[in-house]
Amino acid sequence: MTTGNVSRNMLIAGAVALLAGCSGSTEDVRVTFCKNISAALVPEAESVEWTGNENTFVRPEYAKAALTFDVVDTDGKTTSMRTACYYEYDALEDTAQTLADPFSAHATLPFAMSVDGNMLSDAELVRLRNAEQIRQGKAVISALESNARELADRVRAGLGQ
Repeated sequence: MTTGNVSRNMLIAGAVALLAGCSGSTEDVRVTFCKNISAALVPEAESVEWTGNENTFVRPEYAKAALTFDVVDTDGKTTSMRTACYYEYDALEDTAQTLADPFSAHATLPFAMSVDGNMLSDAELVRLRNAEQIRQGKAVISALESNARELADRVRAGLGQ
């Protein structure tokens, strides 16, 4: 991976973290990211219904976000699935922040993922991570464009008076 790609990925992950923090959601961004890439594994699903989340912290090695969910297909058939995303420990030392919020001591992108107990290949995980980062980046750009248009409309309306 080139330095430019690393910088771009860090920028995207940071923007996603900032936007998630502004959304009012109390769910950690790592759990949300894991949910998003888990749902991407079943694109044919009519819906995905989250049934459980268990976070485990193995200090100082990794954190695991384990998810359980039901996938409902277009015929109404429900299949239960389990995924787990593994996040590398990424802190120099524990602080009050990392003790109060253990996930904050870990990377924002998973280094490994399992589906129903089977580990994904590195290539598949990279594909899922990249696709989710692109989706989130497009959502950020769309929101910014929408806000800019709204602001421009307000300015034009104000100038016309």
